[in-house]
Amino acid sequence: MSGRKDFLSQPAPENYVAGLGRGATGFTTRSDLGPAREGPSEDQIKEALAKRAAALGNAPPTAYGVKESKKDDDDDDDRFQDPENDVGLFASGNYDREDDEADRIYQEVDERLDRRRKLRREAREKAEREEYERDNPKIQQQFADLKRALGSVSDEDWASIPEVGDLTGKNRRTKQNARQRFYAVPDSVLAGARDQQQLETSISADGTQTQNGGGESADGTMTNFADIGAARDRVLGLRLDQAAQGSSGTATSGTSTNIDARGYLTSLTSTERKAAEIPVGDIKRARVLLESVIKTNPKHGPGWIAAARLEEFAGKIVTARTVIARGCENCPKSEDVWLESIRLNSEVPQNAKIIAANAIKNNDRSVRLWVEAMKLENLPQAKKRVLRQALDHVPQSVVIWKEAVNLEENPADARLLLAKATEMIPLSVELWLALARLEAPDVAQVVLNKARKAIPASHEIWVAAARLQEQMGATNMVEKVMERAVKALAKENAMLTREEWIAEAEKCEKEGAVVTCRAIICKTLGSGLDEDDDRKQIWMSDARNSIGRGMYETARVIYDYAIGVFVNRESIWLAA
Repeated sequence: MSGRKDFLSQPAPENYVAGLGRGATGFTTRSDLGPAREGPSEDQIKEALAKRAAALGNAPPTAYGVKESKKDDDDDDDRFQDPENDVGLFASGNYDREDDEADRIYQEVDERLDRRRKLRREAREKAEREEYERDNPKIQQQFADLKRALGSVSDEDWASIPEVGDLTGKNRRTKQNARQRFYAVPDSVLAGARDQQQLETSISADGTQTQNGGGESADGTMTNFADIGAARDRVLGLRLDQAAQGSSGTATSGTSTNIDARGYLTSLTSTERKAAEIPVGDIKRARVLLESVIKTNPKHGPGWIAAARLEEFAGKIVTARTVIARGCENCPKSEDVWLESIRLNSEVPQNAKIIAANAIKNNDRSVRLWVEAMKLENLPQAKKRVLRQALDHVPQSVVIWKEAVNLEENPADARLLLAKATEMIPLSVELWLALARLEAPDVAQVVLNKARKAIPASHEIWVAAARLQEQMGATNMVEKVMERAVKALAKENAMLTREEWIAEAEKCEKEGAVVTCRAIICKTLGSGLDEDDDRKQIWMSDARNSIGRGMYETARVIYDYAIGVFVNRESIWLAA
């Protein structure tokens, strides 16, 4: 002990760090941070204030709930201590009434701030708690609706719930092994089953079946297919004789049976429908499929139409009308759905008219609905009234104008309608030609000139002008009209092909305009063909095709035109 150094028993000097002289400096890890750097707690601060006031002989502080503390036996009780590092802070200071008053003021400020933040803090905490419970519900909350539904379960349903069996792994494997256990079957049993199910299609000379090497089957009976076939033929012949007697009314020898072919086929159709019996399973599956279609997309008109036609096919016409009525409610802008509804209610004209009126209210510019509504009327005046209303809504419809003209019995009224129609629709070739047919020849020529100016690219108007000249007896003007037609159409880039011109010529021949037919062939047969082309073979082929269609005048004109070009060809002369 005498060799012990004195400095070892002395306290370490201030700011002494062990090992610093030899470079072994200490270090701080991340685990040392955190609580080691936090300040004193509230209880520690209260205790320190009370000790300091007692050491100075002053009254204890009243702020922050500080009370007089007992003196400890340690030497540190006479100082205002920092509980973390045990170093005195402001140890020489006096704690007086002003300090106490300042502490109380700060306490009031802190409490007021805490009250102001309390509502927002509680609301925030409540919202966070609700969000957490909503994102992470408890098991009992997840099954709350199912538990409430259990209240409606009857006693019979509770009794029918199966008991929970023993599903442990050992027992389950045992049961599976018991179900999948196999036993060896003798070969004799397999051979007998094979021979019993075997079929033989060969027949011996005496008409018996040869099965298993003989005519006897597995159960010991004999099968004679020849007798079965003869009996079937006799039954069939008897039925045919009975049918013949029933259709003729009297069965007498030497008289033939008269059968109406059309009625017979109709009866066959109805009989086949009854015998076939509509496949109920297929109809049910189709009904389920179409119900899914119209529920998924109720605005899809074809789905409603298909569902209604399915019910019609099944023989439920009332159900079909109900389905298509729902389709009209869901698809009021679909003219196909309305037309189907009118068709299904056509047996009751009054209902069909009401449906047509509702359809036109929703689709007042539908030409098909106006025409169908016109057809539902029986009186001509009622039809005209419907068409006049249609023209007020759809004045540009050629179909409605043609229907209105067809209803007019007076040609003068029809001409007036067509004149108004060509004024409203100047680009309709049909209306111009119809007006020209109703007018006198001189007026018709003026009408065709107006039509030609309105529609310069229409070959029908030029052909009608040529036929008008033929009708007036000016046959020498027909070729001139066609010559002007070819030039005008070529200028408008509306020239037809050679085959199309031949078709127009055949049409004129069929309607009796032979001069116009010849003019069309003479002015257009060489169009589109160069000198290098084999024109002779092409024209010969065209003539043969016309002969095959029975248009001999057209073929004659083609041969004449070919002879004019190929004068020295013997084959053309012979064909002509």
